[in-house]
Amino acid sequence: MKKYIQLTFISIIFIFVTVYFWQSRLKHSSQNNTIENTNSLHLSKEQKEAILIESETALKKLIHTKIELTGETEAVPDDIMDVPARISGRITAVYFVEGDVIKKGQKLVIIDSPELAKLRSNYLVAKSKYNAAEQNLNRISSLVKMNLAAKQEQIDAEANLKIFDSEKNSAEENLRANGLPIDSSSTGQYVVYSPRSGLALSRNAIPGSIVSGNQILTTVANLSNLWFQAKIYESDLKYLTEGISAKVILNAYPDLIFSGTLEHIGEKVDPESRTVHARVVFKNQNKKAKIGLFGKTILSVNERSGITIPNLAIQSYQDEKYVFIETSTSTYQWLPVTIGSASEERTEITTGLNEGDKVVTKGAFELKAILFKETFGGE
Repeated sequence: MKKYIQLTFISIIFIFVTVYFWQSRLKHSSQNNTIENTNSLHLSKEQKEAILIESETALKKLIHTKIELTGETEAVPDDIMDVPARISGRITAVYFVEGDVIKKGQKLVIIDSPELAKLRSNYLVAKSKYNAAEQNLNRISSLVKMNLAAKQEQIDAEANLKIFDSEKNSAEENLRANGLPIDSSSTGQYVVYSPRSGLALSRNAIPGSIVSGNQILTTVANLSNLWFQAKIYESDLKYLTEGISAKVILNAYPDLIFSGTLEHIGEKVDPESRTVHARVVFKNQNKKAKIGLFGKTILSVNERSGITIPNLAIQSYQDEKYVFIETSTSTYQWLPVTIGSASEERTEITTGLNEGDKVVTKGAFELKAILFKETFGGE
C-alpha cells in the first residue's frame, strides 16, 4: 500500500513537470508564430506624423568586397638618390636650399679640398712621367732602326713606359673612384653636380663648414609616385592578386583619395603578426603625400551585382537581421534578410530583398518598437 502511494505521488509530479514545460514551449512557440504572422504594421495618422520615416528603392548595382590594409608611405627606391660630398674639404659655396626643384647636372656645392689637389697633382706627375717615357721609347726605337742604339736600351725604355703607365692608371682610378673628372686641372676645387632631377629633400651643407667624403649633402627625389607599404592578413590573401586597383587614404588627408595599384604581394608570412607584406604604388597628386605618413589602402575585389542598403535600415532580432519595406501608404512589412559584405555606411543584402522594394532607411528602429509593443505589449 505504501509503495502504491509513492508511485502515485511520483506520477503526479512527473505529470505536473511535463505540463509545465509543454506550456512554456507552447508559449514561446506562440510568440514566434505571432511575430511571424504579425509582420505587417499599419501606422495611424498620429503615429506617422510622430515618426520621421525615409525610404529608398532597392536597386541592383555593381558592388565589391572591400579589403582595408594599414601601412606607411615610402619613396620609390629608384626615384631617390643621396648626393655625397665624395671628397673631404671645406665648403665654399652652396647653390640650393631644402625644397628646391633640382635639375640633373645643376651645380649644388663647391668644395675646396687639399685632398683633391693632392690627387690631381699625383695624376699630373704620373701623366708627365708617362709622356716622357713614351717620347724616350720612340726616340730609342728610331736609333735602334738606324743601328745607333743597342736593342737592350729599347727593352729598358719599354719597361719604364709600362711602369709609368701603371702609375698613371692608378692615379686616374683614384680620381674616378671619388667621382672626380680626369682633366688637367691642378686646383683643389671640386664642384658637386646633381646626378638627377627632383626635389631637394634636405640640405646638409653650410658655407665654411668642413665635410668628409661620405657626408650626404642632400637627397634628391622624384616624388610623383610613392610606395604604400602595408600588411595583408592571411584570411584576405585569397581575394587579392597583383595588379588590382587600390585607393590610398592617408591620416593627414582623410578626404583625399590617391589612386594606385597593388604592385607586389610578398612571399613570406611574418610569424609574429601572421601577415604578408604588400606594396601599393600610387600617384602623388598635387605632391600632397609625404614620405613616412601613415594611412590605409582600400582594395576592391570580387565584383558582382547586388543590393546594398544603409546600415541604419537593418534591425536585429534573435540573432537574425530584419528590414522594413513600405508596401503601401502607412503600411510596412517586417522581413528577414541575409547580409553580406559591409562598409562603414552600407551593407550588402544577399537574400530577402527584391529589386524595386522600398526599404525604410530612417525610422526603422521606431517602427520595430511599435511592432513589438503591439504584438507583445512591449519587448
